[in-house]
Amino acid sequence: MIGSYASAGAWGARYGPVLIRRMLDRERAATFVLLLLAELVLLAVFAGALVALLLVTQDEPLWLRALGVGTFAMATCGAVVWVVEAVARWSWSVRRPGRLVLAEAPSGAASTAVLRSRGSFATPLTNAVLVTAWCVLMVVLTAPVPWAAVLFGLVTLAAGVRLAPFVLGRAATGGVYLTPTAVELRWGVRSASVPWETVRGRPDDLAHGLAGATDATGARTFPVDVPLDVTDQPVPGRVAVPVAYLSLRADDLSELIGWYAAQPALRARLGTQESLAWRPSAPSAVTMTDGDPFS
Repeated sequence: MIGSYASAGAWGARYGPVLIRRMLDRERAATFVLLLLAELVLLAVFAGALVALLLVTQDEPLWLRALGVGTFAMATCGAVVWVVEAVARWSWSVRRPGRLVLAEAPSGAASTAVLRSRGSFATPLTNAVLVTAWCVLMVVLTAPVPWAAVLFGLVTLAAGVRLAPFVLGRAATGGVYLTPTAVELRWGVRSASVPWETVRGRPDDLAHGLAGATDATGARTFPVDVPLDVTDQPVPGRVAVPVAYLSLRADDLSELIGWYAAQPALRARLGTQESLAWRPSAPSAVTMTDGDPFS
């Protein structure tokens, strides 16, 4: 029986986030409503079980109480994270500006940028706070056993470190910055540069990274990293491009990058007002607002 529960849990951990992400990426109101309702039901179930365990296990052995309460507390935290993610994504889907701006790239160069919303911090920040809170709960729960409380106290300190980039203001939402020489990327405390010469046409799957970076891990500006979404992990040889909260949809950004990759002479316009006239349009997404083919 334990094996079957473990197998079900492993299956859910592997495929659950991918399924939820695909639903979120559709950015349809009906999908958001259905997903939120399902997540709220799960949250209510886990939270109810947690409260019940706290009440009925007071006289049980400490290890059993800690195991049960700790498990459902972690499940409740996970459900809260998914609810926060769904709300943040829904909010951004109706507010996404869908336009380019001029901004300074991480290298300091002028760029035509696709910036990322501060809503992109909703999931990693909530996750960092709740993991730390869970550790504090376990410290309180295991207080009668000093060594266990000390152990969870150390884990609390380690988990709390993940809050440092946010508290100290070192994490940046960043975005994708197109300069005449490279595609520059910034997220959290990392930045990377992909020379245009290594970009081979329209990127096929930005959610799994952009190929061609000289350093696939990117330059880090702070010791503590801001984790990526589990579905934004880049494949080997690519640099991460978290796309969910960008001001352009992923397909439109791919078209934009592909357009400049195929038109080297036009890259000199990047970082200027002229480049802001680009708008995505079906099917080619390579025309100016007045229909000029931008050549």
